[in-house]
Amino acid sequence: MTYLRPKTWLKWILRIAARLNMPRLAAWLLARNLSPLPGLPAPASPACRIMVLNLNKPGFPADVAASFGDAHDVALVSWPTYALTSFSAALLAPELSNKRYATDDPAIEATKQRYRRFLLEVWQALTRSCPIDAVLTANYGYYNQREFAAALQEAGTPFIALHKENVKSPGRLKYWEPIYRARGRFEGSKILVYSETERALQIAGGVADANAIVVTGMPRLDRVHRWRREHGGTAAANPRQVLFFAFWAREKLTAYERVTDARLRVDSNEEWSRRNWNVLCEGTYRAVIELARARPDIRVVLKTKPQSIRLDEVLRSLGEYGGELPPNFSIVKGGDPVELIAESKVVIGFNSTALLEALAAGKTVIVPDFGEARDPAMSELVIDLGDAVQKAHSPDDLKRLVCLELDSPATVPEQLDPTAARTLREWVGNDDGGAGRRVLDSVRREIGRTRDRRTAAKPRRKAPALFSVPACQN
Repeated sequence: MTYLRPKTWLKWILRIAARLNMPRLAAWLLARNLSPLPGLPAPASPACRIMVLNLNKPGFPADVAASFGDAHDVALVSWPTYALTSFSAALLAPELSNKRYATDDPAIEATKQRYRRFLLEVWQALTRSCPIDAVLTANYGYYNQREFAAALQEAGTPFIALHKENVKSPGRLKYWEPIYRARGRFEGSKILVYSETERALQIAGGVADANAIVVTGMPRLDRVHRWRREHGGTAAANPRQVLFFAFWAREKLTAYERVTDARLRVDSNEEWSRRNWNVLCEGTYRAVIELARARPDIRVVLKTKPQSIRLDEVLRSLGEYGGELPPNFSIVKGGDPVELIAESKVVIGFNSTALLEALAAGKTVIVPDFGEARDPAMSELVIDLGDAVQKAHSPDDLKRLVCLELDSPATVPEQLDPTAARTLREWVGNDDGGAGRRVLDSVRREIGRTRDRRTAAKPRRKAPALFSVPACQN
Protein backbone atom coordinates (compact mmCIF):
# COMPACT_ATOMS: atom_id res chain seq x y z
CA MET A 1 0.00 0.00 0.00
CA THR A 2 1.29 3.47 -0.94
CA TYR A 3 1.17 6.18 1.71
CA LEU A 4 1.21 9.89 0.93
CA ARG A 5 3.84 12.00 2.67
CA PRO A 6 2.62 14.79 5.01
CA LYS A 7 3.82 17.39 2.48
CA THR A 8 1.69 15.79 -0.24
CA TRP A 9 -1.34 15.75 2.03
CA LEU A 10 -0.87 19.40 2.99
CA LYS A 11 -0.50 20.53 -0.62
CA TRP A 12 -3.69 18.66 -1.49
CA ILE A 13 -5.67 20.04 1.47
CA LEU A 14 -4.54 23.63 0.77
CA ARG A 15 -5.70 23.29 -2.82
CA ILE A 16 -9.07 21.91 -1.69
CA ALA A 17 -9.42 24.75 0.86
CA ALA A 18 -8.91 27.29 -1.92
CA ARG A 19 -11.30 25.54 -4.30
CA LEU A 20 -14.03 25.34 -1.62
CA ASN A 21 -13.32 28.90 -0.40
CA MET A 22 -12.27 27.94 3.13
CA PRO A 23 -9.66 30.62 4.00
CA ARG A 24 -9.79 30.01 7.77
CA LEU A 25 -8.93 26.35 7.29
CA ALA A 26 -6.01 27.35 5.06
CA ALA A 27 -4.84 29.90 7.67
CA TRP A 28 -5.14 27.32 10.44
CA LEU A 29 -2.95 24.88 8.50
CA LEU A 30 -0.37 27.49 7.54
CA ALA A 31 -0.07 28.81 11.08
CA ARG A 32 0.93 25.31 12.19
CA ASN A 33 3.56 25.17 9.47
CA LEU A 34 5.27 28.52 10.00
CA SER A 35 8.92 28.01 10.87
CA PRO A 36 11.99 30.16 11.57
CA LEU A 37 14.44 30.58 8.71
CA PRO A 38 17.16 27.93 8.97
CA GLY A 39 20.65 29.11 9.78
CA LEU A 40 19.63 32.46 11.26
CA PRO A 41 19.17 33.36 14.94
CA ALA A 42 15.61 33.57 16.28
CA PRO A 43 15.31 36.53 18.71
CA ALA A 44 13.50 35.85 21.97
CA SER A 45 11.56 39.14 21.84
CA PRO A 46 11.59 40.46 18.29
CA ALA A 47 10.47 43.99 17.54
CA CYS A 48 9.09 42.83 14.20
CA ARG A 49 8.42 39.62 12.30
CA ILE A 50 9.02 39.23 8.56
CA MET A 51 7.84 36.33 6.45
CA VAL A 52 10.19 35.33 3.62
CA LEU A 53 9.04 33.59 0.43
CA ASN A 54 11.09 31.84 -2.29
CA LEU A 55 13.80 30.31 -0.12
CA ASN A 56 14.42 27.81 -2.92
CA LYS A 57 15.65 30.52 -5.32
CA PRO A 58 19.45 30.52 -5.80
CA GLY A 59 21.14 33.54 -4.24
CA PHE A 60 18.06 34.85 -2.46
CA PRO A 61 18.66 33.16 0.95
CA ALA A 62 22.19 34.60 0.90
CA ASP A 63 20.79 38.09 0.20
CA VAL A 64 18.33 37.69 3.09
CA ALA A 65 21.04 36.45 5.47
CA ALA A 66 23.31 39.35 4.52
CA SER A 67 20.51 41.85 5.18
CA PHE A 68 18.95 40.44 8.37
CA GLY A 69 21.48 38.01 9.86
CA ASP A 70 22.81 40.55 12.37
CA ALA A 71 19.46 42.23 13.09
CA HIS A 72 18.74 40.87 16.57
CA ASP A 73 15.34 42.54 16.78
CA VAL A 74 13.93 40.90 13.63
CA ALA A 75 12.41 37.41 13.49
CA LEU A 76 12.33 35.78 10.06
CA VAL A 77 9.79 33.06 9.35
CA SER A 78 8.56 31.17 6.32
CA TRP A 79 5.57 29.11 5.37
CA PRO A 80 5.61 26.10 3.00
CA THR A 81 7.00 27.06 -0.41
CA TYR A 82 4.07 25.36 -2.11
CA ALA A 83 1.35 27.34 -0.30
CA LEU A 84 0.76 29.93 -3.03
CA THR A 85 1.34 27.31 -5.73
CA SER A 86 -1.47 25.22 -4.27
CA PHE A 87 -3.84 28.18 -3.97
CA SER A 88 -3.10 29.54 -7.45
CA ALA A 89 -3.51 26.12 -9.07
CA ALA A 90 -7.04 26.00 -7.66
CA LEU A 91 -8.10 29.58 -8.41
CA LEU A 92 -6.00 31.30 -11.08
CA ALA A 93 -6.52 30.93 -14.83
CA PRO A 94 -3.92 28.47 -16.17
CA GLU A 95 -3.01 30.81 -19.06
CA LEU A 96 -1.24 33.24 -16.71
CA SER A 97 2.53 33.06 -16.30
CA ASN A 98 5.49 34.96 -14.88
CA LYS A 99 6.06 36.64 -18.23
CA ARG A 100 2.45 37.39 -19.12
CA TYR A 101 0.03 38.61 -16.50
CA ALA A 102 -1.69 41.75 -17.83
CA THR A 103 -4.87 40.86 -19.73
CA ASP A 104 -8.17 42.38 -20.80
CA ASP A 105 -10.07 39.08 -20.70
CA PRO A 106 -13.00 39.36 -18.21
CA ALA A 107 -12.97 35.65 -17.39
CA ILE A 108 -9.27 35.67 -16.55
CA GLU A 109 -9.59 38.89 -14.57
CA ALA A 110 -12.39 37.29 -12.55
CA THR A 111 -10.04 34.48 -11.46
CA LYS A 112 -7.54 37.10 -10.26
CA GLN A 113 -10.17 38.83 -8.17
CA ARG A 114 -11.36 35.55 -6.64
CA TYR A 115 -7.76 34.60 -5.84
CA ARG A 116 -7.08 38.01 -4.27
CA ARG A 117 -10.17 37.84 -2.05
CA PHE A 118 -9.25 34.37 -0.84
CA LEU A 119 -5.67 35.41 -0.03
CA LEU A 120 -6.85 38.49 1.83
CA GLU A 121 -9.11 36.40 4.06
CA VAL A 122 -6.35 33.84 4.65
CA TRP A 123 -3.94 36.60 5.64
CA GLN A 124 -6.39 38.35 7.95
CA ALA A 125 -7.17 35.07 9.72
CA LEU A 126 -3.50 34.12 10.01
CA THR A 127 -2.26 37.46 11.33
CA ARG A 128 -4.92 37.83 14.02
CA SER A 129 -3.04 35.26 16.09
CA CYS A 130 0.36 35.47 14.41
CA PRO A 131 1.19 39.10 13.61
CA ILE A 132 3.55 39.53 10.67
CA ASP A 133 4.92 42.98 9.91
CA ALA A 134 6.11 42.49 6.32
CA VAL A 135 6.54 39.90 3.57
CA LEU A 136 9.72 39.62 1.51
CA THR A 137 9.94 37.97 -1.91
CA ALA A 138 12.72 37.34 -4.45
CA ASN A 139 11.11 38.88 -7.54
CA TYR A 140 8.25 41.30 -8.04
CA GLY A 141 6.88 39.34 -11.02
CA TYR A 142 6.02 35.80 -9.85
CA TYR A 143 2.52 35.33 -11.20
CA ASN A 144 1.13 33.48 -8.19
CA GLN A 145 2.27 36.33 -5.90
CA ARG A 146 0.81 39.25 -7.83
CA GLU A 147 -2.59 39.13 -6.14
CA PHE A 148 -0.92 38.29 -2.82
CA ALA A 149 0.92 41.63 -3.05
CA ALA A 150 -2.37 43.42 -3.67
CA ALA A 151 -4.14 41.56 -0.87
CA LEU A 152 -1.40 42.45 1.61
CA GLN A 153 -1.57 46.09 0.61
CA GLU A 154 -5.29 46.04 1.38
CA ALA A 155 -4.58 44.29 4.70
CA GLY A 156 -1.96 46.87 5.64
CA THR A 157 1.09 44.56 5.46
CA PRO A 158 4.08 45.70 3.37
CA PHE A 159 4.91 43.36 0.51
CA ILE A 160 8.53 44.01 -0.52
CA ALA A 161 10.44 42.49 -3.42
CA LEU A 162 14.17 42.07 -2.89
CA HIS A 163 14.55 41.68 -6.63
CA LYS A 164 17.52 39.39 -7.29
CA GLU A 165 17.62 39.02 -11.11
CA ASN A 166 19.40 42.30 -11.78
CA VAL A 167 22.54 41.72 -13.86
CA LYS A 168 21.47 42.17 -17.48
CA SER A 169 23.44 42.91 -20.64
CA PRO A 170 22.16 45.71 -22.93
CA GLY A 171 20.51 43.14 -25.19
CA ARG A 172 18.71 41.51 -22.30
CA LEU A 173 17.48 44.89 -21.10
CA LYS A 174 15.70 45.23 -24.44
CA TYR A 175 14.44 41.66 -24.12
CA TRP A 176 12.96 42.21 -20.64
CA GLU A 177 11.24 45.59 -21.09
CA PRO A 178 8.26 44.22 -23.09
CA ILE A 179 7.99 41.32 -20.65
CA TYR A 180 7.88 43.75 -17.74
CA ARG A 181 5.09 45.59 -19.54
CA ALA A 182 3.22 42.32 -20.14
CA ARG A 183 3.38 41.58 -16.42
CA GLY A 184 1.44 44.71 -15.54
CA ARG A 185 1.82 46.91 -12.48
CA PHE A 186 3.32 45.76 -9.21
CA GLU A 187 0.82 46.31 -6.42
CA GLY A 188 3.09 45.76 -3.44
CA SER A 189 4.93 48.34 -1.34
CA LYS A 190 8.52 48.51 -2.54
CA ILE A 191 10.96 46.89 -4.96
CA LEU A 192 14.59 46.83 -3.83
CA VAL A 193 17.01 46.42 -6.74
CA TYR A 194 20.75 46.03 -7.16
CA SER A 195 21.48 48.83 -9.62
CA GLU A 196 20.29 52.03 -11.26
CA THR A 197 20.12 50.11 -14.55
CA GLU A 198 17.51 47.71 -13.19
CA ARG A 199 15.59 50.56 -11.61
CA ALA A 200 15.48 52.42 -14.94
CA LEU A 201 14.32 49.24 -16.69
CA GLN A 202 11.45 48.73 -14.26
CA ILE A 203 10.37 52.35 -14.51
CA ALA A 204 10.48 52.17 -18.33
CA GLY A 205 8.49 48.93 -18.23
CA GLY A 206 5.76 50.55 -16.15
CA VAL A 207 6.30 48.17 -13.23
CA ALA A 208 5.89 50.82 -10.52
CA ASP A 209 6.33 54.51 -9.80
CA ALA A 210 9.90 55.74 -9.41
CA ASN A 211 9.51 56.31 -5.66
CA ALA A 212 8.54 52.65 -5.14
CA ILE A 213 11.79 51.29 -6.63
CA VAL A 214 14.87 51.69 -4.42
CA VAL A 215 18.50 50.88 -5.27
CA THR A 216 20.17 49.02 -2.39
CA GLY A 217 22.83 46.93 -4.14
CA MET A 218 23.47 43.20 -3.98
CA PRO A 219 23.46 42.21 -0.27
CA ARG A 220 25.30 38.90 -0.57
CA LEU A 221 28.32 40.79 -1.89
CA ASP A 222 28.80 42.35 1.58
CA ARG A 223 30.54 39.29 3.00
CA VAL A 224 32.98 39.24 0.07
CA HIS A 225 33.97 42.84 0.82
CA ARG A 226 34.30 41.89 4.49
CA TRP A 227 36.49 38.89 3.63
CA ARG A 228 38.77 41.04 1.44
CA ARG A 229 39.24 43.64 4.18
CA GLU A 230 39.96 40.99 6.79
CA HIS A 231 42.52 39.22 4.58
CA GLY A 232 44.10 42.29 3.00
CA GLY A 233 47.84 41.86 2.52
CA THR A 234 47.76 38.05 2.62
CA ALA A 235 48.31 35.64 -0.27
CA ALA A 236 45.61 33.37 -1.69
CA ALA A 237 45.03 30.18 0.29
CA ASN A 238 45.93 28.19 -2.86
CA PRO A 239 48.18 30.44 -4.96
CA ARG A 240 48.26 27.81 -7.70
CA GLN A 241 44.49 27.34 -7.96
CA VAL A 242 42.44 28.44 -10.96
CA LEU A 243 38.65 28.61 -10.61
CA PHE A 244 36.58 28.30 -13.79
CA PHE A 245 32.87 29.09 -13.62
CA ALA A 246 31.32 26.83 -16.24
CA PHE A 247 29.00 28.35 -18.82
CA TRP A 248 26.98 26.72 -21.55
CA ALA A 249 26.29 27.41 -25.21
CA ARG A 250 22.98 29.14 -24.45
CA GLU A 251 24.19 31.20 -21.47
CA LYS A 252 21.86 34.19 -20.89
CA LEU A 253 20.09 33.55 -24.22
CA THR A 254 16.55 32.93 -22.97
CA ALA A 255 13.99 33.05 -25.78
CA TYR A 256 10.45 34.34 -25.47
CA GLU A 257 8.13 31.71 -24.15
CA ARG A 258 5.02 30.63 -26.00
CA VAL A 259 1.67 30.65 -24.20
CA THR A 260 -0.77 28.31 -25.88
CA ASP A 261 -3.95 30.29 -25.26
CA ALA A 262 -4.51 32.70 -28.17
CA ARG A 263 -5.61 35.49 -25.84
CA LEU A 264 -2.23 35.56 -24.11
CA ARG A 265 0.12 34.29 -26.81
CA VAL A 266 3.62 35.75 -26.73
CA ASP A 267 5.44 35.45 -30.04
CA SER A 268 8.68 33.49 -29.99
CA ASN A 269 11.66 35.48 -31.21
CA GLU A 270 13.34 33.20 -33.78
CA GLU A 271 16.48 35.34 -33.78
CA TRP A 272 17.03 34.52 -30.09
CA SER A 273 16.51 30.81 -30.67
CA ARG A 274 19.29 30.73 -33.30
CA ARG A 275 21.91 32.42 -31.11
CA ASN A 276 24.57 30.53 -29.17
CA TRP A 277 28.10 30.69 -27.78
CA ASN A 278 29.30 27.45 -29.40
CA VAL A 279 32.75 28.62 -30.54
CA LEU A 280 33.40 30.57 -27.33
CA CYS A 281 32.29 27.65 -25.18
CA GLU A 282 34.32 25.03 -27.10
CA GLY A 283 37.48 27.15 -27.12
CA THR A 284 37.27 27.99 -23.42
CA TYR A 285 36.71 24.41 -22.28
CA ARG A 286 39.51 23.16 -24.50
CA ALA A 287 41.90 25.81 -23.17
CA VAL A 288 41.11 24.99 -19.54
CA ILE A 289 41.67 21.24 -20.08
CA GLU A 290 44.91 21.85 -21.97
CA LEU A 291 46.07 24.20 -19.23
CA ALA A 292 45.53 21.54 -16.56
CA ARG A 293 47.38 18.91 -18.62
CA ALA A 294 50.31 21.23 -19.40
CA ARG A 295 50.68 22.45 -15.81
CA PRO A 296 50.50 19.55 -13.34
CA ASP A 297 51.79 21.95 -10.67
CA ILE A 298 48.47 23.85 -10.59
CA ARG A 299 44.95 22.92 -9.62
CA VAL A 300 41.98 23.72 -11.87
CA VAL A 301 38.50 23.71 -10.31
CA LEU A 302 35.45 23.81 -12.56
CA LYS A 303 32.35 25.11 -10.75
CA THR A 304 28.95 24.23 -12.24
CA LYS A 305 25.44 25.19 -11.26
CA PRO A 306 23.39 22.58 -9.39
CA GLN A 307 20.98 21.83 -12.24
CA SER A 308 21.77 18.37 -13.57
CA ILE A 309 21.03 19.37 -17.16
CA ARG A 310 23.81 21.98 -17.04
CA LEU A 311 26.26 19.50 -15.51
CA ASP A 312 25.44 16.96 -18.23
CA GLU A 313 26.25 19.53 -20.91
CA VAL A 314 29.50 20.46 -19.19
CA LEU A 315 30.56 16.80 -18.97
CA ARG A 316 29.76 16.31 -22.66
CA SER A 317 31.89 19.33 -23.51
CA LEU A 318 34.78 18.04 -21.43
CA GLY A 319 34.54 14.57 -22.93
CA GLU A 320 35.18 15.93 -26.41
CA TYR A 321 38.79 16.72 -25.57
CA GLY A 322 39.89 13.14 -25.23
CA GLY A 323 40.75 10.76 -22.43
CA GLU A 324 40.25 11.06 -18.73
CA LEU A 325 40.39 14.35 -16.94
CA PRO A 326 43.83 15.14 -15.51
CA PRO A 327 44.26 14.47 -11.76
CA ASN A 328 44.69 18.19 -11.04
CA PHE A 329 41.27 18.97 -12.55
CA SER A 330 38.16 18.73 -10.37
CA ILE A 331 34.46 19.52 -10.75
CA VAL A 332 32.34 21.10 -8.02
CA LYS A 333 28.57 21.04 -8.46
CA GLY A 334 26.49 23.68 -6.70
CA GLY A 335 27.42 24.97 -3.27
CA ASP A 336 28.83 28.28 -2.11
CA PRO A 337 31.06 29.93 -4.74
CA VAL A 338 32.56 32.47 -2.34
CA GLU A 339 34.71 29.88 -0.54
CA LEU A 340 36.14 28.72 -3.87
CA ILE A 341 36.79 32.31 -4.93
CA ALA A 342 38.60 33.03 -1.67
CA GLU A 343 40.83 29.97 -2.13
CA SER A 344 41.77 30.77 -5.74
CA LYS A 345 44.24 33.17 -7.30
CA VAL A 346 42.66 33.42 -10.77
CA VAL A 347 38.97 33.25 -11.73
CA ILE A 348 37.71 32.53 -15.26
CA GLY A 349 34.11 32.95 -16.42
CA PHE A 350 31.67 34.54 -18.82
CA ASN A 351 28.40 36.44 -18.30
CA SER A 352 28.31 35.39 -14.65
CA THR A 353 27.47 37.30 -11.48
CA ALA A 354 30.20 35.23 -9.82
CA LEU A 355 32.79 37.31 -11.67
CA LEU A 356 31.56 40.38 -9.79
CA GLU A 357 31.99 38.47 -6.54
CA ALA A 358 35.54 37.66 -7.60
CA LEU A 359 36.23 41.35 -8.32
CA ALA A 360 34.91 42.26 -4.86
CA ALA A 361 37.34 39.70 -3.41
CA GLY A 362 40.23 41.42 -5.20
CA LYS A 363 40.93 38.43 -7.46
CA THR A 364 42.30 38.48 -11.00
CA VAL A 365 39.38 37.82 -13.36
CA ILE A 366 39.97 36.60 -16.92
CA VAL A 367 37.11 36.59 -19.42
CA PRO A 368 37.20 34.75 -22.79
CA ASP A 369 36.67 37.33 -25.52
CA PHE A 370 36.74 35.46 -28.82
CA GLY A 371 34.35 33.58 -31.08
CA GLU A 372 30.78 34.84 -30.79
CA ALA A 373 31.79 37.35 -28.09
CA ARG A 374 33.55 39.33 -30.87
CA ASP A 375 30.54 39.15 -33.21
CA PRO A 376 28.89 42.61 -33.42
CA ALA A 377 25.50 40.89 -33.56
CA MET A 378 26.17 39.22 -30.20
CA SER A 379 28.09 41.96 -28.39
CA GLU A 380 24.94 43.45 -26.84
CA LEU A 381 24.41 40.14 -25.02
CA VAL A 382 27.78 40.26 -23.26
CA ILE A 383 28.05 41.49 -19.67
CA ASP A 384 31.06 43.68 -20.36
CA LEU A 385 33.07 44.31 -17.21
CA GLY A 386 35.46 46.59 -19.07
CA ASP A 387 38.98 47.23 -17.77
CA ALA A 388 38.19 45.61 -14.41
CA VAL A 389 38.94 42.22 -16.00
CA GLN A 390 41.53 40.80 -18.35
CA LYS A 391 40.19 39.68 -21.73
CA ALA A 392 41.58 36.67 -23.56
CA HIS A 393 41.31 37.03 -27.33
CA SER A 394 41.89 33.35 -28.14
CA PRO A 395 42.11 30.00 -26.33
CA ASP A 396 45.92 30.23 -26.39
CA ASP A 397 45.75 33.77 -25.03
CA LEU A 398 43.55 32.51 -22.19
CA LYS A 399 46.19 29.94 -21.21
CA ARG A 400 48.94 32.54 -21.46
CA LEU A 401 47.16 35.06 -19.23
CA VAL A 402 46.39 32.46 -16.58
CA CYS A 403 50.01 31.27 -16.46
CA LEU A 404 51.31 34.84 -16.16
CA GLU A 405 49.08 35.45 -13.15
CA LEU A 406 49.87 32.17 -11.46
CA ASP A 407 53.60 32.71 -11.84
CA SER A 408 53.58 36.23 -10.41
CA PRO A 409 53.33 37.14 -6.71
CA ALA A 410 50.10 38.75 -5.52
CA THR A 411 48.28 39.48 -2.29
CA VAL A 412 44.66 40.19 -1.40
CA PRO A 413 44.11 43.97 -1.57
CA GLU A 414 42.42 45.60 1.39
CA GLN A 415 41.10 48.41 -0.82
CA LEU A 416 39.49 47.84 -4.20
CA ASP A 417 41.09 49.09 -7.36
CA PRO A 418 39.07 52.17 -8.51
CA THR A 419 38.19 50.47 -11.80
CA ALA A 420 36.84 47.38 -10.01
CA ALA A 421 34.91 49.58 -7.57
CA ARG A 422 33.32 51.51 -10.44
CA THR A 423 32.36 48.26 -12.18
CA LEU A 424 30.74 46.86 -9.02
CA ARG A 425 28.82 50.08 -8.50
CA GLU A 426 27.53 50.01 -12.09
CA TRP A 427 26.44 46.37 -12.23
CA VAL A 428 25.40 45.47 -8.66
CA GLY A 429 25.34 48.75 -6.73
CA ASN A 430 27.70 47.49 -4.04
CA ASP A 431 31.27 48.77 -4.00
CA ASP A 432 31.21 49.52 -0.26
CA GLY A 433 29.87 46.37 1.43
CA GLY A 434 26.80 48.18 2.75
CA ALA A 435 23.95 46.76 0.64
CA GLY A 436 22.55 44.57 3.43
CA ARG A 437 22.31 47.57 5.74
CA ARG A 438 20.48 49.52 3.03
CA VAL A 439 17.99 46.67 2.57
CA LEU A 440 17.38 46.43 6.32
CA ASP A 441 16.90 50.20 6.62
CA SER A 442 14.45 50.24 3.69
CA VAL A 443 12.37 47.39 5.16
CA ARG A 444 12.34 48.98 8.60
CA ARG A 445 11.17 52.31 7.15
CA GLU A 446 8.33 50.57 5.33
CA ILE A 447 7.26 48.71 8.47
CA GLY A 448 7.43 51.96 10.47
CA ARG A 449 5.23 53.80 8.00
CA THR A 450 2.69 50.98 8.10
CA ARG A 451 2.64 50.96 11.90
CA ASP A 452 2.09 54.71 11.95
CA ARG A 453 -0.89 54.31 9.64
CA ARG A 454 -2.31 51.53 11.81
CA THR A 455 -1.96 53.65 14.94
CA ALA A 456 -3.85 56.49 13.29
CA ALA A 457 -6.54 54.16 11.94
CA LYS A 458 -9.56 52.96 13.86
CA PRO A 459 -9.14 49.38 15.16
CA ARG A 460 -11.16 46.74 13.34
CA ARG A 461 -13.66 44.49 15.01
CA LYS A 462 -12.56 40.87 14.85
CA ALA A 463 -14.77 38.51 12.89
CA PRO A 464 -15.72 35.18 14.47
CA ALA A 465 -13.34 32.40 13.45
CA LEU A 466 -14.43 29.00 12.24
CA PHE A 467 -10.99 27.65 13.09
CA SER A 468 -8.87 28.86 15.99
CA VAL A 469 -5.52 29.88 14.52
CA PRO A 470 -2.66 29.10 16.94
CA ALA A 471 -0.49 31.90 18.28
CA CYS A 472 2.80 32.34 16.44
CA GLN A 473 5.87 30.96 18.20
CA ASN A 474 9.28 32.56 17.77
